[in-house]
Amino acid sequence: MPYPPEFLQLVDKFIHLANELAEHGNDGEVSAAILFAAGRYNAFNFLSHSSNGDDQEGAVEFYVSEYRKALVSNLNGVVGPVVKQQD
Repeated sequence: MPYPPEFLQLVDKFIHLANELAEHGNDGEVSAAILFAAGRYNAFNFLSHSSNGDDQEGAVEFYVSEYRKALVSNLNGVVGPVVKQQD
């Protein structure tokens, strides 16, 4: 299933910021920060839209499953190459 262009534009904004931050530091640290920020934002999003925070286990399963799908898809180049080929 192809991703909507609007979604990929949002993704590209995050990647652009990450690349900008990695220019001034450790790309491993930037990668860890993105992962932590995603967890923090998703926890906020879940708790903000949940009446009383019920089914946190279900939320964890959902978000972990989505991350796994995204990682595997990108490793397999579903949207395109993740790393530009060196000439």
